Amino acid sequence: MRVIDIHNHFFPSAWPDLAKRYGTPNWPWIKYTETGKADVMVGDRFFRHINSACWDPQVRLEEMNRDGVDMQVMSATPILFAYDRPVEHALDCARLFNDAALELCAHGNGRLKSLCQVPLQDIDAACAEVSRCMGAGHLGVQIGNHVGDKNLDDPGIVTFLHHCADEGAAVLVHPWDMLGQLRMPKYMMPWTVGMPAETQLGIVAMIVGGAFDKLPRNLRICFAHGGGSFAFLLGRLENAWHHHPVAHGVCELAPSRYLDRFYVDSAVFEERALEFLVGTMGTGRVMLGSDYPFPLGEERVGSLIRGSQFPLQAKAKLLGGNATEFLHIDRAKNVDGAKSKDSGKDSVVAHSPITPSSEQLTYSSYLKVPELLDLQHPQSSPQHHDELLFIIVHQTYELWFKELLHDLDAVVANLRTAGGNPNSRDEVYEAARLLRRCTEITRVLVEQFTILETMLPTHFLAFRAKLEPASGFQSEQFRELEFLCGLKDDKMLRYHKPTREAHAQLERRLREPSLHDVFFEALRAMGKLARPKDGATEQEQFDARARAILALYKDETHHRDWIDVCERLTEFDELVVSWRLRHIQLVERTIGVRMGTGGSAGSSYLKLTLEKKLFPELWEARTLLTE
Repeated sequence: MRVIDIHNHFFPSAWPDLAKRYGTPNWPWIKYTETGKADVMVGDRFFRHINSACWDPQVRLEEMNRDGVDMQVMSATPILFAYDRPVEHALDCARLFNDAALELCAHGNGRLKSLCQVPLQDIDAACAEVSRCMGAGHLGVQIGNHVGDKNLDDPGIVTFLHHCADEGAAVLVHPWDMLGQLRMPKYMMPWTVGMPAETQLGIVAMIVGGAFDKLPRNLRICFAHGGGSFAFLLGRLENAWHHHPVAHGVCELAPSRYLDRFYVDSAVFEERALEFLVGTMGTGRVMLGSDYPFPLGEERVGSLIRGSQFPLQAKAKLLGGNATEFLHIDRAKNVDGAKSKDSGKDSVVAHSPITPSSEQLTYSSYLKVPELLDLQHPQSSPQHHDELLFIIVHQTYELWFKELLHDLDAVVANLRTAGGNPNSRDEVYEAARLLRRCTEITRVLVEQFTILETMLPTHFLAFRAKLEPASGFQSEQFRELEFLCGLKDDKMLRYHKPTREAHAQLERRLREPSLHDVFFEALRAMGKLARPKDGATEQEQFDARARAILALYKDETHHRDWIDVCERLTEFDELVVSWRLRHIQLVERTIGVRMGTGGSAGSSYLKLTLEKKLFPELWEARTLLTE
């Protein structure tokens, strides 16, 4: 598996006297103390001991070989950011060290890459330098988590991050200029206490400050040092968001809904901390970061992940797979597509098919076809012919469940926005459009049972015993769909404890407002549904919601868009019930009334689920219409 370290640092072996160059004091400089060792000084003040691994590519490569690291993506040390200096000085300093990084990489046999730095106190200059550096060969940029009193939700910084997304530049956020230093003058507490706090502050500012809502999803941003204290205190942030309106800030979603918008590195130095971090962020959002070659870095790069209890596939993502995606390594390069000159109507070149090079994007590489086709691993031996079908159909279910979650999350976001602005119609239209897609996907899910029914009961029983104790009952995504729609039952969590990441996601879904909640909150904002009186029973509240639906249908002229949403929700609900019914029929057709794999009660349990409706008020409103 490929191993890529995305968080490590360098210093050149020499650089100009910056204090003399700019005519201002207290710039970093290097003082050699003995062979292969030096001190970084800031004016007359000692800053850090460093060694030749910082500036000697051969030493770096030897230690990478020792630790089994295929690639390092270097960045300068934040002390060089110079955000508090005149922009012309900070820009010149950035160019000096950005060019020095590329010079160091040039001697790395393709195994050393770099992130640039920019004068972030001037957004125009910062954007221009990122563009220059991306053209020169940097993979992205390292920035600090604040510029003076400006956090990462500052409009100027948001503009810069948008520019990074447009340029395809990966962004590494590194804590610096730590808060509370007057209270932490000793014992390295700015590093052990201040750094985690600064990093958490950066993430929280981007979430509740609305930065992620304003930025495109193709922005690739990572927070160093495991995201600081963010993962451990996410529950605190989430609790505040749900119970104190002021904690909402200006973000559109609950804080936990933004975990797919950023990455963190693995520099947490303890296995339990890494397990918790991955359980919170997911295996696709954590990357190897070592802080090499500094004393507070990982002594043997990658050893924490390698020694963990994660499955091999998860380790592969943490060690390098996620970084490959984050840094766009192996992606198509921007090739200058110079048009061939017109060589006449009979030109062969003008009509020849495109033959992409190995570095360009292809159908197969875009869709990860080889990896996709390698995900089916039958358990029967010798392999029974129909087991492959069984696996593929259920994997397809999970892919469609993923798309349903993706679309329904967007429906929730649109309805929440519509509730905040009852006069707006665009979000209501978009919610109805996406719900139409959800119904068609669910229709496909129902029809897939027909394919499974081509399998004889005897053929399924030939490999059924190999499935124990796995069960479709354990589908985390289907349970997540139920929770997202509003059919929440915390007792179901116990079936998902073996998968920590999924269990954490389901817990988040339990806490978050559901589609059901957001839909009726929007009707409440429109004045169609009053807030329940103190002491109102569940039945009274249900009746009030049903009559709110009734009011929409009785005023069709003014509420056609909302009625369209109601119809799509009803159709979706109907198709989910159809899916449950077809599931029962398939189970009984295949194994009769026997107990299911994993200890479930089989069809007898499934029959109990037929009474479950996601939006029962929509059905009750139809009864009220006939009164």
